[in-house]
Amino acid sequence: MGSRDSSQLRTRLRQVNVEYSALVRDRSGEGRLVRMSVLRAERRALMDMLFGGGSGVRRPLASRPLRPDVAIMQAAE
Repeated sequence: MGSRDSSQLRTRLRQVNVEYSALVRDRSGEGRLVRMSVLRAERRALMDMLFGGGSGVRRPLASRPLRPDVAIMQAAE
């Protein structure tokens, strides 16, 4: 994907995010929940195209150390 394609996808992603945020703030709109679900799906597709998250599995951004009590319980299993 070229820089122009990437730029267009990022622009569309920003538009989707702005529209979604407006719907979150305006709770009175008819069909709001349906439109929000469509925007969420489009956002997910744009993110996959931009960053290649094809697995659909969410991963933590950074690994966190286990709390000592959790580590002991897991070691006991």
